[in-house]
Amino acid sequence: MFSHRKRIVLPLTALGLLLGTFGLCQRSGHEAQAQDRSSVAAAQPAKGQDADREAIVKATRSFAVAYEKADAKALAAHWTENGEYTADDGTVFRGRDAIEKEYVKLFAKKKDAVKVEMEIDSIRFPSRDSAIEEGHFKVRVGKDPAISSKYSVLHVRDNGKWLMAVVREWPGDGASVRDLDWLIGTWSAQRDGTEVVTKYEWWGNKSFIRMDITIKNNAKSIKGFQMIGKDASTGQLRSWTFDPDGGFGEANWSRDGNKWVLDSAAVLHSGVIVTATNIIVPLDENAFTFQSVRRTIGDANAPDIGPVRVTRVKAKN
Repeated sequence: MFSHRKRIVLPLTALGLLLGTFGLCQRSGHEAQAQDRSSVAAAQPAKGQDADREAIVKATRSFAVAYEKADAKALAAHWTENGEYTADDGTVFRGRDAIEKEYVKLFAKKKDAVKVEMEIDSIRFPSRDSAIEEGHFKVRVGKDPAISSKYSVLHVRDNGKWLMAVVREWPGDGASVRDLDWLIGTWSAQRDGTEVVTKYEWWGNKSFIRMDITIKNNAKSIKGFQMIGKDASTGQLRSWTFDPDGGFGEANWSRDGNKWVLDSAAVLHSGVIVTATNIIVPLDENAFTFQSVRRTIGDANAPDIGPVRVTRVKAKN
């Protein structure tokens, strides 16, 4: 962190698409505002400490800006003179000077542009002059996939200014549901006279993403939903999908470079088992491709789907 197929096609395609997902890397409306890299969503402060909370939020934004500018000195200035930083590998750096030197080394290795998102989960005030901030830090270097980590900070009031005294970062444990925040929003795709519209939104305490899907053609309209989250027993990112006729399915998600691969299986309401590998590849901030390969329906192989281009539905003003 602080370091980086036509008769049978519609129902089968519907469930196949439900097993997969649609979306792309741009958020819309209030979601974009809530998750912009320079904004934060923090817990409510204790009574009478609104100004202190705002000062800490401002400092967090300032940290993100300095990181994107690769300004090691400005970053280190966010710590107290004798502050500590524990990196995600357990290495501890003590003192502002040592922390600055470590950032100089880090930025020397990063030649591409860096983009940062910091999301504050909570700010607590154990005393008048101390605060504990917890949140998530996401950094993207060039076109590489973003890397997320969890952090905590002990802030102290030092000569009237809130500074970081102790910072601890935890390594990411594989793909996280937060790595799919780019799905948040509404998206559309068309194929063989069928339109697919999907809407993704956070559910719970950002532990899940819920996807609602509507598939329409001239004959009918089918709806279903999907929940995406992390299986705490295995650490695997997974999704669980349900259609209105009683079909259901699940998929394991993994990231391969810039694409997401979903190993999917489902049971149709008829009892037939369907399997597929679904692949999502971002094209730009407003489009991606969805492809379904290695498909089976019962004991028979089925033709591939796609790639299908999916585009973002712009929010109405």
